[in-house]
Amino acid sequence: MLDYLIEDAVVFDGSGNDGKVGRVGILDGKIVLDCTCEEASQVIDAKGMIVAPGFIDVHGHSDLFAFIDPLRASKLCQGITTEIGGQCGLSPAPVSEKHLEEFSGYYRSLGVPIYPNGKELTSVGNLFDELDSLNMGINMALFTAHGTIRIAAMGLDPRPADEEDIKMMGNIARDAVDAGALGLSSGLMYAPGSFASQQELTRICEYLRGTGAIYTSHIRNQGNGLIESVRETLEIANDSGLRANVSHHKAVGRRNWGKVRATTEMIHLAGATSDVYPFEASSTTLTATLPPSFFRQGMERVIARLSDQSFCHDLEESIIHTTEEFDNDLLECGYDGILIITASMTPDAIGCTIKQYAQKLGLSPFEAYVKLLLDNKGAVGDVCFSMSKSDVDYLVCDSDCMFGTDSLYVPQAMKMTHPRAIGTFTKILGEYVRDRKMLSMKQAIRWMTGLPADVYGFLSKGYVKEGFDADLVVFNPDRIAANCTYTEPLLPNSGIEYVFVNGKLAVRNGLETGVRAGRVIRHRA
Repeated sequence: MLDYLIEDAVVFDGSGNDGKVGRVGILDGKIVLDCTCEEASQVIDAKGMIVAPGFIDVHGHSDLFAFIDPLRASKLCQGITTEIGGQCGLSPAPVSEKHLEEFSGYYRSLGVPIYPNGKELTSVGNLFDELDSLNMGINMALFTAHGTIRIAAMGLDPRPADEEDIKMMGNIARDAVDAGALGLSSGLMYAPGSFASQQELTRICEYLRGTGAIYTSHIRNQGNGLIESVRETLEIANDSGLRANVSHHKAVGRRNWGKVRATTEMIHLAGATSDVYPFEASSTTLTATLPPSFFRQGMERVIARLSDQSFCHDLEESIIHTTEEFDNDLLECGYDGILIITASMTPDAIGCTIKQYAQKLGLSPFEAYVKLLLDNKGAVGDVCFSMSKSDVDYLVCDSDCMFGTDSLYVPQAMKMTHPRAIGTFTKILGEYVRDRKMLSMKQAIRWMTGLPADVYGFLSKGYVKEGFDADLVVFNPDRIAANCTYTEPLLPNSGIEYVFVNGKLAVRNGLETGVRAGRVIRHRA
């Protein structure tokens, strides 16, 4: 007897083929398709609905908060059953005793917790074991993160890596891939990734040659230097024998809108991939608005010096009259184009732009900006309105582009977040497929499921196939929608009816059941 039988649904199997009306069974966590004569403990009448493989969030950051929110309800309720973390050069592991203090201080400045239950995560293998013990709500695969590796080897020293440093970082990265990591991620917009040269990254990636590893990057510059930064990513991968992926592909700043057509062609010619979220605003930490040269002083020292008027004058001049190439969101978006979404020590700022917060306090916008950083010790999250709708549309419809939330987690007490955390996949299916008809249903489901499973080597996920893991989404194509907005980002989705993770019912009628059936996915070459 089957555990579940889904009847009369239109089944899209993740291959890019047309959907077909049929039945899908679940037994012992696996998909059963030859079930015409089978009985089931529970039968789901899915007439008028679609059954698809569970969606794969190819770019998430839940690993940073997995020990706080193992259920991951905000992912489950948009149909996500697998997430790929360890992105943008940031990860909870590995930690070295020698540079523990620097690691802890830096990650706390980002608002990121350090250890589960006080344990130090000294290797990615150790992190996998800890995640396995959580009984997570969704499956999790991970990259090993260059920034975390660099801190483990060199601390926050901005100097060029020498041969000994390269050897240490390369061996750490190889150990991580041997333990099951997908490859190496970098975050070259952030310290300490911003300290690394192209040569350093290539040399580390060479340690992963022949493993099937992927190099994925939050590139050095998504604005004026977009084309050069994409070229750097592709060259690092090519020179080291790895495959490349450009994380959250975008063009920042009005003067750069349209450049994604050139960078997309570059990615296609290189046989690489990219990922995208369907929103015109990005989200990161407010410290990312600091010029890269200031990071060389160390984050804690920079924050401490914000009480020095002379230092702040130099900082303002460096932002307004910058000679550095970086994603200068303050210059590109203006103080009225940056929305504060997390700031635990100044909760009255949450939901305000920097300009609005300044008006509340009777300060200049720059003074309010400094106050936010100083009062919160740098741990401020923001949303930056810097992208073009036409660019986003173009990338969402690119055949080699996959989808990611680029989001952390959404606890019940959170007031604000970026709407991509709640509604990335439902927005694509509701807006881009049904309403605007820019994508067909079979294309969208392919790029959410089978394509990322193929790219990242998930051998039993991403497809509705006999014997595959029963990660499934049942949704109503007429109702599916992301209701979240920038001002009300926590509004729940419509149309997601059922979600199964490894054969267990994790979402019923759009609400999580509390079942935690996710597993760590360890990559094998």
